[in-house]
Amino acid sequence: MAKYDDLNTRQIFIIGIASVVVTAVTILAVQYVYFLLVDAHQSQLQAESSYKRQNAILNKQLDTVSNYGADPLTGNVTIPISEAMKLVAKESQAESDNHSNDADTKDAT
Repeated sequence: MAKYDDLNTRQIFIIGIASVVVTAVTILAVQYVYFLLVDAHQSQLQAESSYKRQNAILNKQLDTVSNYGADPLTGNVTIPISEAMKLVAKESQAESDNHSNDADTKDAT
C-alpha cells in the first residue's frame, strides 16, 4: 500500500508527551509565581499594619488583671494576677508539705 497515508505514531507519541510535560511545567511555574507574589503581598501588608486596636484591648486586659478591685454587684474581690500566683504557689507548697509530713508520720509508726 501507499506509505504516504500511514501515520507516524512515534512522532505523534513524542509530541503528545512533550506537550504534557510543557503543560505541567507551565502550571507549576505559574503556581510558584502566584505563591511568591502572595507571600510578598502578605509580608508587605503585615509590615504596614497598625495594631492600635489590638494593643488597646491588651492594655485594658492587663490593667484589669493587675489591679485590686471589687465588683459591687457580685461581691467578688479581685487581686493582681501576680499576687494570685504567689498565693497559689504558697498553698500548693503548704499542701505538699502536709502530705509529706503525713507520709513521714505513717512511716514512723
